[in-house]
Amino acid sequence: MINKITNKYKCLFSSLNLNSDIEDNQCIQCPKFITNDSFLIIKDKSIVKYNYNYNEKETTIDSIRAESDFIEKNYIYDSDTINIYDNDNNPYICICSKDNPIRILNNNLSLIKSFTLENKLKEKYLSPIFIKCDKIGLNIFTGKNFLSKIDLIKQKESFIKYNKNYKLLSCFDFNIKYSCYFLGSYNNNILLCDYKTDKIIEIYKQEKPVNDIKILNNKIYEILVGYRNSDFFCLFDIRKMNNYVGKFERNACTTKKINFILDKDENNIYTGDINGNIIKYNFKEDNNFLKEEINIGVNKSITGIDLDNKYNLLLVSYDDNIDNMNDDLGSDDGEKGNENKIIKNIRKSNFNIYKI
Repeated sequence: MINKITNKYKCLFSSLNLNSDIEDNQCIQCPKFITNDSFLIIKDKSIVKYNYNYNEKETTIDSIRAESDFIEKNYIYDSDTINIYDNDNNPYICICSKDNPIRILNNNLSLIKSFTLENKLKEKYLSPIFIKCDKIGLNIFTGKNFLSKIDLIKQKESFIKYNKNYKLLSCFDFNIKYSCYFLGSYNNNILLCDYKTDKIIEIYKQEKPVNDIKILNNKIYEILVGYRNSDFFCLFDIRKMNNYVGKFERNACTTKKINFILDKDENNIYTGDINGNIIKYNFKEDNNFLKEEINIGVNKSITGIDLDNKYNLLLVSYDDNIDNMNDDLGSDDGEKGNENKIIKNIRKSNFNIYKI
């Protein structure tokens, strides 16, 4: 049963209210809160930082404005925020994009460092498809058919020797408690690797391509795994990864990475679907879950979601694909049935902020 939008999920702001609309055919890849008063909107080839003033007493957003932007030369594949030297108030942003070095931007989206990835033969690898900091602010992991680790203290990049299992790597997560990290891949594998040696400890076969991994910090031995072209994601016990302990449904059978997020206490999981619904799962005892499905009124495919835990704000991006079909009458010989259909996809991407 889908609950209609309520005051519990009140829309405080929509990008439709901005003077400048999101450009046509610029899909929002990821919305991301970076401080308590700002967030990033990452599109195909650009990043825009917005500042906002939240009125906690009135639970409204008094103002919102675009503060700075960064234009990339090619498609942005992934991004992450990193707090170098525990600078929580001014996080850095790292991005990877097609045919470009790894970029590190400051809080004002100015370029401060770049890394060109290459192996020991000096062959350049310029198009990693994921990028992730290791949560202790020391290294950035990135790759695709290879794995590279960037030491942020020494400002040095190390190429991890090519392995046949480093194929179509798509995501990464790390937890210092376990001295290991997990790599997901589009060839249906999860790789468990030793953090110190980077050697593969175990390979777990999955039923679908893996595109999102999240190790839970507050729960012992649990990891969430998301899949491409799937209408579910799963919870595993990392000590026995061959069978999930929980399965979460979502109507999102698409190639888009419609991610899931958790609140700071990791009691609730939020995700979105292709019909514009927010799905909330609440953890109960013995891995039982209470599902709540909320129609937030956009009725369009949700492309990304993030949560501000301080103010309980939910940042949601959504994408409206419109097919404009024009007829080309074809050849001059008048043969019937020889029409060529030209389809042009026009994208309209926007974002909303909700109070939960």
